Amino acid sequence: MVGVDGSEPNRAAVAYAIAEAAASGRPLVPVGAVQHPVRHHDGAVDGRGWPVLAEVERQAVAADPGIRTVSLIEFDHPVPALLGYADVEDLLVVGKRGLGGTRRFLVGSTAMRVAGRSLGTVVVVPPGWRPAEHLREPVIVGVDPESHCEPLLRAAFERARRDQVELVVLHSVNLRPVLVWDPNLSTPFVRDGLDRSDVDLEAAIKPLRDHYPQVRVTIERDRGRAAGIILARSVGAQLIVLGRRHDARGTWGLGPVAREVIHNAEVPVAVVPCPAEPDDRER
Repeated sequence: MVGVDGSEPNRAAVAYAIAEAAASGRPLVPVGAVQHPVRHHDGAVDGRGWPVLAEVERQAVAADPGIRTVSLIEFDHPVPALLGYADVEDLLVVGKRGLGGTRRFLVGSTAMRVAGRSLGTVVVVPPGWRPAEHLREPVIVGVDPESHCEPLLRAAFERARRDQVELVVLHSVNLRPVLVWDPNLSTPFVRDGLDRSDVDLEAAIKPLRDHYPQVRVTIERDRGRAAGIILARSVGAQLIVLGRRHDARGTWGLGPVAREVIHNAEVPVAVVPCPAEPDDRER
């Protein structure tokens, strides 16, 4: 599924969605949203999005005649229009900026709101991205050393398996608050914490390594701000995969790491909902 508005920045999202449909064999579902439809004298409603959707269909056929396309149009704001159709199993693709974007904002509000509320995975695609030029580049997944998300890791493994590329697992530890407190006294605790996080991460990844033996996995640990580490490592990658917390009552918004990465990444960012932990549900 891809949000379509006909803008120039949106072209990259459409191209990405077409490539995903061709690779996965799933239907391409372009969704157009018109907030203020025009009603003509004969009672007909001017969707204004229909020509745009027809053009997406032509692009899909030109890319792969086997792609099945189901176009939809909603007379609503883009956010509820897209969220109303997206299901848990759907991949929803949105452009980083669209018709509502301005030069002051790197990411449109639609992209951020959809990525923070969708039941399924959302991919935010930057303008100018050409999927065909990055097919052999690795997939990057950022994980929290203290809270592993199985759906996040599975999505990253599955993408790396499908495209036959390397999977790079990144996790970071910000030592600055601890070291400022007392560098000498805290050193054993820091070392012990780092060792435990490595063991926990290896344990979380092992079942997926066993399930996807064909995927080459590289684990990289760094010290510092997680967003900065992910952005630096994403140069030369085809996709960044991040998680966000989600529970049965609704969706929690994007965390600070996901927000910063989406704002500044020059590659597509996939945001995967993760089940909320018990502590989250009690709040």
